[in-house]
Amino acid sequence: MHCYHSIPALLVLAALALPLAAAQPWPNCDRTSGNYTLGSKYETNLQDLISTLQSEAYTSPTLFASGRVGVAPDAVYGVLLCRGDVGASACYDCATLASRDASTTPCNRSRGVALCYNPCYVLLSDKDFLASTNNSGQVPLYYSGRINLSTSCEHNEAVIGLLNATARYAAEKSTRLFATGRWVGPDPGFPSIYSMAQCAADLSPAMCLSCLQDLVGQWYTVWPRDVQGARIAGSRCTLRAEMQNGPFYTGATMLRLPIDQAAPAPAPAPTTPIVVSVTTR
Repeated sequence: MHCYHSIPALLVLAALALPLAAAQPWPNCDRTSGNYTLGSKYETNLQDLISTLQSEAYTSPTLFASGRVGVAPDAVYGVLLCRGDVGASACYDCATLASRDASTTPCNRSRGVALCYNPCYVLLSDKDFLASTNNSGQVPLYYSGRINLSTSCEHNEAVIGLLNATARYAAEKSTRLFATGRWVGPDPGFPSIYSMAQCAADLSPAMCLSCLQDLVGQWYTVWPRDVQGARIAGSRCTLRAEMQNGPFYTGATMLRLPIDQAAPAPAPAPTTPIVVSVTTR
């Protein structure tokens, strides 16, 4: 059996540890285009875009919206993707938080900012990332809780198998490109693992699967091998897996796996994660 190794200690130490009080939003700041000033045309366009995305996602069955407001050099491109298991009202409220936080996060009015919340993900930028299917603005997160190292190899294999299966379910069996999963542990000492996969509604099933498989491949190049839960949220797709007493998502589990269906996957280049102290739903 192949077992994934932990990431280098220096990478773990370089990760940003966020206390619970400052947990949400988890931001990713793009410093390459500078900052905008308070009351500028760029900020007006940014706020107008968030409002438009909020209204469109609220009325969309996929809880997704993307668009642009303004012209260069003050054009703002954006995407709003709410979790497939939350309601329209929760999606709307999450966008309200993004409207408030876009100018007040640690990004300090950066012209490019990704904001990750539990109910939604928002990316705003002066660059036209919408013209590409790249998963721009990724926010990698993992939880500080750890599993027993004596079972970490089996746990890692199960996580990768579940993530692969959940990704395929979202891309191939869900019209909303969203799926939840559960891997059932073999005994009480090996708890169940829960998963979620989601893509932006403007992707084709094939593009969705490719995006999600890229995230599966990254999984144990960025996390410690004994991590209890993790996620990577992006503008095109999001993947999440956690071991805990119950699912982090609402509604019925869409995919269930026994232990013998878990299988590993290859891994591309790493991304620096953000550490959060506890799992919040």
